[in-house]
Amino acid sequence: METSRIKHVPSGEVYENRKEAKIKMGHSNFNRALKNGEMLFLKTYRPTDIII
Repeated sequence: METSRIKHVPSGEVYENRKEAKIKMGHSNFNRALKNGEMLFLKTYRPTDIII
């Protein structure tokens, strides 16, 4: 099962999910960063996952 994390590129801060990012950054700042392309969505896999 994959998990998604979100990275705010200018600050380098990584959030576990969208909710955490919105709470820490603030709704308007998160939406502005998302609109400006400053958010990077990272997909990570667990070590036990089988990727085909």
